[in-house]
Amino acid sequence: LAQAIVAQARTRPAPQSVRPSVCAPGAIMAPRVEILRAAALLCLSLVRGIEADPAAKVAVFGHKAPDTDTVASAIIYAWELQERQVPAQAFRLGDLNPETQYVLQTLGVEAPPLLEGALAVGAQVAIVDTNNPAELPDGVAKAKIHSIVDHHKLAGLVTAEPLEIDVRPWCSATSILFARASASELTPPKHIAGLMLAGILSDSLKFRSPTTTKADIAHAHRLSKLAGVGLDSLADGMFDAKAKVDHYSPKELLMMDSKVFTIGGRKLRVSVLETTKPAAPLGRKEALLAAMRGLVAEEKIDDVLFFVVDILKEEATFLSGSSTARSIVERAWKVKVDTAANSVVLPGVLSRKKQIIPKLEATANDTEL
Repeated sequence: LAQAIVAQARTRPAPQSVRPSVCAPGAIMAPRVEILRAAALLCLSLVRGIEADPAAKVAVFGHKAPDTDTVASAIIYAWELQERQVPAQAFRLGDLNPETQYVLQTLGVEAPPLLEGALAVGAQVAIVDTNNPAELPDGVAKAKIHSIVDHHKLAGLVTAEPLEIDVRPWCSATSILFARASASELTPPKHIAGLMLAGILSDSLKFRSPTTTKADIAHAHRLSKLAGVGLDSLADGMFDAKAKVDHYSPKELLMMDSKVFTIGGRKLRVSVLETTKPAAPLGRKEALLAAMRGLVAEEKIDDVLFFVVDILKEEATFLSGSSTARSIVERAWKVKVDTAANSVVLPGVLSRKKQIIPKLEATANDTEL
């Protein structure tokens, strides 16, 4: 709105009975129009927020163990903030997975730099694709949070001041960012549109996930045209890249898409591996089970729950690393885990956010895990 008022003020002709005054280089406005411009700048300052250090860049990042949506969203939101005249720079909080590497290479986008260590007191940050303090850098509680754009449930992040926050129940943060750009009449350049599309395709598993909404699908088709990228070809390339994990260690596979939750009084690391070729990771079952036990001891958590999602069959295979993990899944899904194979197939299970965590939490509400 502020930008629209400024544009109108700059183009509106001055009344002939009033002597124009020069308000800015290249802009001649009548006094009445100067008032409009001042009002617009005031609105814009409110949108940006009052910065302790106007020259400092806002650091934009998502969650640890970054996936395609969180890396793409950081880059996109930094672009949006720059368009709003807020200096910003995107960062990542971990190594890129194979799918994200493929997306950035295909679109010709440089990977954001790695943000290491704790945040400084008062550091200006913007957060995307999470609002969970456990998934953010140390020191976030004492940082100055400019804004949050997310598609997850609220998870306990406390801020010292009011902030701009945009949380919507869509499949990806990039889908929300496209809606924001459209509402602000910002046309994303091709590489930004491509990143928006990639985030939607990744988190929705090309519209297979129950997290997918009609808005997400409509956004994806519009973004395909804006980016000049075939929706099917990009998704196929991303799925192929997802499946190329043979060179990763068992621990790396467990940590590639992993989050820690406290459910039913127990601290659980819930890991998901999405692939079109599940036979490869499942063939390393014994090594994965050993890595799970190692993580429990290393991180002093209660259990690791590992789900290998078959994108094409639309099912998940749960690998049981302990008797308590097995018991948790058996009670939640009313199934029996094969104790010889230490696994069970869960038809239709694709989403940690929409299916796995809600099921575990619902079970915990009935009885302690």
